[in-house]
Formats: sequence, C-alpha cells, structure tokens
Amino acid sequence: MRFFSRSAWLISVGLLPMLPTGGAAQARGAQSSGGNKPLGCVDNTPHSVKFVTVSRGVKLEVLDWGGSGDAMVLLTGLGDNAHVFDQFAFQFTDHFHVIGITRRGFLPSSQPEAGYDLATRASDDIAVLDALDIDKAVFVGHSIAGSELSKIGEVYKQRVEKLIYLDAADLAERFEPSRLEPPGDNSLFTSATTKSIWAFQAATGRYDALREPTPAVCIGVRFDADGAITGSTTPEWVSTKLLAGIADSVTPPVDWAKINAPRLGIFAQFTLEARQPWYWYLPSTEQAEFDEAWPSIVTWHQKTIGKFGHGNPYRPLILLGVPHYVFIDNETQVVREIWKFLGIR
Repeated sequence: MRFFSRSAWLISVGLLPMLPTGGAAQARGAQSSGGNKPLGCVDNTPHSVKFVTVSRGVKLEVLDWGGSGDAMVLLTGLGDNAHVFDQFAFQFTDHFHVIGITRRGFLPSSQPEAGYDLATRASDDIAVLDALDIDKAVFVGHSIAGSELSKIGEVYKQRVEKLIYLDAADLAERFEPSRLEPPGDNSLFTSATTKSIWAFQAATGRYDALREPTPAVCIGVRFDADGAITGSTTPEWVSTKLLAGIADSVTPPVDWAKINAPRLGIFAQFTLEARQPWYWYLPSTEQAEFDEAWPSIVTWHQKTIGKFGHGNPYRPLILLGVPHYVFIDNETQVVREIWKFLGIR
C-alpha cells in the first residue's frame, strides 16, 4: 500500500517513493500536517523560511539557503517539498543565492482546489521571483518540474539565465493506451516498514535507493502517537490534477527550438538490465509482469532523452540505470557536471 495512487507512480517517470494508503490512513492523509512528530523530525538546516502569496488565498513556502551572487531556484519533483534540497542546495551557495519553492498542493504551501495546470504552476514560480525582486535566475528542476522549466523557458524567456533538468524528461508522450505498465513497489511497504520514520527511511533506501532528508519526509507524512506513519499530508487529488496537466492531450511535447536559454539535462536513463531497485524484491509473478512491460518504457525514455539532446550544444549527462533522485544518489557526478555548465571554478 502507498500514500499516493499507483497512477502517480505510473505517470511520473520518476517512479516516486510512495507510502501506504487505504481506509482510515488515507483519510487522515488528506488532512494538514499536525502533531505527533517524532524527535527525528527536527530540522536543523541553516535556511530561512518565508511564505509568498502568488494568488488569492494561495501561499507558497520558499526556502532560502543563503549565498551571494545571481539567483538559483530549485524546483521539486512530484510529492516533494523544497526541503528535499536541504543538503544539495549548499553545493551552490558559494556562487549563487539559492532558494527553493514548495509548489501548491504540498505542505506547508497552500492546498487549493485549483491551479495545478502547467501554465499556473509556471506563473506561481515567476510570482515568487517577483515578490523577492529577482529579475533573472538559473532554474534547476527535478522530475515533474521539468515541465515547469520548459514552460518558463518558453513563456518567460527574459527571466531565465539557464535551465538544468535533473532527470526531468518531457512526460507528454509517456503513455499510450496500449502500453503495458510494470508493477510498482506497492506490496513491499507494509505496517512493518512504516512503524517509525527510521523504518520507513530504511525501506525507501532498500526498495527505492533513496534517503531524502528526514525533515522533508516528515512534512509529507502524518504520524500517530507512537510515531508510526499513518498517511500523507497531500490529498490524492492533488497529484491526480498535476499529472493530468502533462499528458499529450493537454500539453503537447516540448518544442525545444522555442527555448533559447542554455539547458543541461542530467538523466538516469532506464536500462533493461537495471530495471528498478524494488524489482529484486518482488514476487516472481510480478517480476514477470515487470519484464513484459519494461522494454517499451526503456525505449520511450531513450528516445525522449535523444529529443532533449538534439541540437543542444550541451551534451546531456547520461547515468545508466541509476536511481531517479540523481542529486541525492549521484551527487558527486551531478554537481561536477552542473559546475562545468555554470562555469564555476
């Protein structure tokens, strides 16, 4: 069982780490973040937090990790808040003023019923820049944030210095009605793996090859009085609305020729051999289902990365078969490539 629907995993090329759902736990998950936070949830990261009003009744959390120089804006993948960058941000504070935005729908930002289309999300990001008197920035986006980067690069050209896509492939052509989808890790997350924040972090390390900063995880989940994880702080409809806005029928594939800003892509390219981290823990029947569905997805991913690189003077960094959170699991390579792209010495 997972906190987000399986469709969120399927449509998000990021194959996100999800949490248990169902019944009362899912109902509690739709509520705002509350008490019962375990001691491990303390956030000691040196950053400031402010809230920026981007439209009537909608405020977005903005983290400021400090630094000097031009602005760098970090945008998250689906299901995350800006605290996911709490370590990565400090790779750049010696050269940039680094901020991160938690998009609408994900605490502690507002969770309005509307505004999850791509145009509004891009407008939200620009509204934050306006509020902070930032004229131009380097935008760095992970996973689903790639759609925002592309929209900003096309519509708000004058606000963009450079664009950096962290395994943020164009998702417009991700799905076809006839395409099979492999099983996720739903059956692997049980009450045993969510009995504490530490058990959950161990499980995501095992099944998803991921350990997000614990404060980022703590904002996204609810706990009972014993410290067990009981649900998500994000209603399932938020992810559903976000994902609906990236399909080809709504948003056509990116026309890279319309984006003038220099762009760097760093991709965790799917391979037939690597599959996904949780594959090796699935029962044999689900492994067989995965093996049948996986080749067409690998082919799509390779073609999509090829389109990103076509005509781009900056060759993408291809990390074969590595986990999706490249800025956490492959930080050394990712930072080195970004520094080169930004001309940092």
